[in-house]
Amino acid sequence: MGEVVQLDQDGAASKRRRTKSELKLNLIDATITQLPVVQEKSKEIEAADAAKQVLLRRLSHAPRTRKELAKDLKDKDISDEVANVALDRFEEVGLINDQALASSYVSSQHERKGLGKNALRQQLRAKGISDDMALEAISQISDDQEFQAAFALACKKIRSLQRDDAKTQLRKIVGVLARKGYSSNLAFRVAKEVITDLPDGLPSEI
Repeated sequence: MGEVVQLDQDGAASKRRRTKSELKLNLIDATITQLPVVQEKSKEIEAADAAKQVLLRRLSHAPRTRKELAKDLKDKDISDEVANVALDRFEEVGLINDQALASSYVSSQHERKGLGKNALRQQLRAKGISDDMALEAISQISDDQEFQAAFALACKKIRSLQRDDAKTQLRKIVGVLARKGYSSNLAFRVAKEVITDLPDGLPSEI
């Protein structure tokens, strides 16, 4: 009778050992199963941080549009999904503001380089600024301001054309203004006015 009890005790002890072993195995299996998830989560965090650092570095030099920054992220092999989340967040906190950038860009390029509305519109489009935003930004330049800027460029150009005849002067000034982004009508009007102010003026047939 004692032996039977001993066997039962041994069997119970063996069962307990098996149960503990099974629990350990189950725990290990669960850990292994969850490991890829943890690794994947870690990769996502690293990618998000990498995107953030790229954006901060680029913006520390000068304001950039969302399109320009998206290209910067793509060049660094940041996925579109991670990039869009980062870009959205930077827009939310005001670090990316295409409208403000467009307005500032138009003002500086018109004043410093004398660019006309057509050139400014093209450059804003190349930067990824929407047509509506570009139109709003360019509208800050009045027709009179654009005329005065074109006139200043024409006056500067005419100084190097003193040996040319009036027709050549007209053609060259119009060409300069066209390259600066002024409409053909405005370019001709400004060129004629500048040349007319010269002693010899323009021939009446032009």
